[in-house]
Amino acid sequence: MIWRTAPPALLVVACAPGAPSPVIPPVALDQVHMKPITDYLDSAVAAGASPGAVLAISKAGVRFVYGTGQLGADQPSRPGPQTIYDLASLTKVVALVPLVMMAVDEGRLDLDAPVQRYVPAFGGAEKSRITIRMLLVHAGGLPAWRPLFREVASRAEALALTDSTPLEAPPGTTSTYSDLGAIVLTQVIETIYHERLDSLLTYRLAVPLGMTSTGYRPPRDLLERIAPTELDSWRGRVLRGEVHDENAAIMDGVSGHAGLFSCAEDLLTYAEWLIDQWYG
Repeated sequence: MIWRTAPPALLVVACAPGAPSPVIPPVALDQVHMKPITDYLDSAVAAGASPGAVLAISKAGVRFVYGTGQLGADQPSRPGPQTIYDLASLTKVVALVPLVMMAVDEGRLDLDAPVQRYVPAFGGAEKSRITIRMLLVHAGGLPAWRPLFREVASRAEALALTDSTPLEAPPGTTSTYSDLGAIVLTQVIETIYHERLDSLLTYRLAVPLGMTSTGYRPPRDLLERIAPTELDSWRGRVLRGEVHDENAAIMDGVSGHAGLFSCAEDLLTYAEWLIDQWYG
């Protein structure tokens, strides 16, 4: 993993370099023009919404980053552009989805193919009808969640239990935001590339883009830059530098639904890259 040197908030916005909105006039990215937003962020932190927060905006390649509050409840240092956060469900859009996009672009993955083509163990009633596209739009019929961490003791067992979990609805009939669907997609990508998601994320995305503070399972020498999340009753300690999501934790901290860590600076790089791909 390549790295560089309760819960906080991390807000990231990327503005496309298209024609200016006829309703919202252009705003300069400087401290004066951003003061209403930074004042609001300061007030939210002061009111106890979070120990600290980082606001990061990119407009046509110009960046504005503002940190407020403190790293954690008992960590007085002020967060900033390189403060590392547990991205939680943003893992889906920063790690899993771009790897799916790459697999499609390389002709390795067919969005309308059944999931069972790539993960034969994904079995059960009506599951043969579920496509990759359905999982991406949360329309596969899978439950939103299951406490895998209370039922299994290893990553392999968690994947197997996910594969055998019954559907809650016929495929394509409802939309239910599902962590289990993202875990199945994790298996799809790992099967296609014969490599675990953390390694793929590093060498297919983070290293090429220079996102040197982004990855799974951050090393302990980065602890001072990592914001703590909470006092976790399951593990009996304050979590800092280890994934908050319990299901991701039982999966060695590596999954497509949660587990990724990053900072505002890197997330702006990622957002700018997505915009470049769209307009390129």
